[in-house]
Amino acid sequence: MKQMILNTKEPLLITNQMKCKLISWSLQDWKNELDTKLLKFRCGKNEYTEEPQWESKTVVKSATFQDFLNNINSNETEWWYFDYKYMFEWFNENDNFKEKIDWSPLGFPELSYKDSTIWIGSKGAHTPCHVDTYGCNVVLQVFGRKQWLLFPPEQNLKPTRIPFEESSIYSKVNFFSPKMEDLKDISNCRKVILNPGDVLIVPNKWWHYVENLETAIAVNIWLPLPQDDCQRIKEGIASILVGNMLQNIDISQQNILNPNMTEDLANIKTALKVIKLSVERCKEAKKCKEATVVTTTQPNDKNNLELALDKYDNVCKIPVLNDAELKSFWKSQSARFKSNRQINRNADKTPDAKEVVDFLEVITDDEVLELITKKLLKR
Repeated sequence: MKQMILNTKEPLLITNQMKCKLISWSLQDWKNELDTKLLKFRCGKNEYTEEPQWESKTVVKSATFQDFLNNINSNETEWWYFDYKYMFEWFNENDNFKEKIDWSPLGFPELSYKDSTIWIGSKGAHTPCHVDTYGCNVVLQVFGRKQWLLFPPEQNLKPTRIPFEESSIYSKVNFFSPKMEDLKDISNCRKVILNPGDVLIVPNKWWHYVENLETAIAVNIWLPLPQDDCQRIKEGIASILVGNMLQNIDISQQNILNPNMTEDLANIKTALKVIKLSVERCKEAKKCKEATVVTTTQPNDKNNLELALDKYDNVCKIPVLNDAELKSFWKSQSARFKSNRQINRNADKTPDAKEVVDFLEVITDDEVLELITKKLLKR
């Protein structure tokens, strides 16, 4: 199971594997556990916007879990999302979480709540479509239903590094309130709805757009992969380029950085240390690989996956939507909200901001970062 998860090149759905007791919790149980603790919810709008509702454009509200429940029962115009929060930072005093989060059924007994992030949101809560540049994403749905759209890394979803976040590449495609013309060239879509107890495996660099279909709670971990070191070189380069640019121009960082990066953007000295260490690790890994003599014919990744799937009857690949299914889904998705071209909270209004964004898009393009990385590895 562990090797299948770490090596799969396709998204996998795993059912009836996890024994986590959180799966049986009701909203009342969550309320009792979280009590009066103030949580930071990112709040967006259930309405049409031309661009994705970037995190920097949403409002953050502090509220208890009971406040959250009261709001979702009385306010349909907003969605609330307590998202991407490491559990040990927020709930270190909650012994129930320490005891009940167990990744050993998947082959990772060494991982616990300390490695896990939690996502609590109302209907409509979502994160703009993106890829994670590091690791393999393992998601456990513990309450409610959550819909995932998944696309292979080579799918052109109009990638952008703005808003900038180290470890994420966003898509300019607005899947929450899309226009049909923006979707016409998109294919290879896998759609899956997670129910409590389901586990989704998202391979490295797969595009994903995730939206709550109702009040939903999920927990996830990112599993480190051998290729992460080379990716850290790219991310370090991007951080230096973006950070140096922002230090030398008079412009609001709100439209450039994701909120979690305003304090975490590495300085040049720190980024260079990370790059140096990652370059050394990549070179060492290459030497080890070249020194390994393969004496037997190895099955390819596809054959390995098929063999693993034959072994586990509770694991399946997620099928690609056919043309009719995809067209029907796009139509329903784009018809959810009345289009009002006057509503565009996400637009950059100043020419200066646009010039900066355009320049940053060029210098953080993957081809540019790849070229610099190759040059560093040859030194």
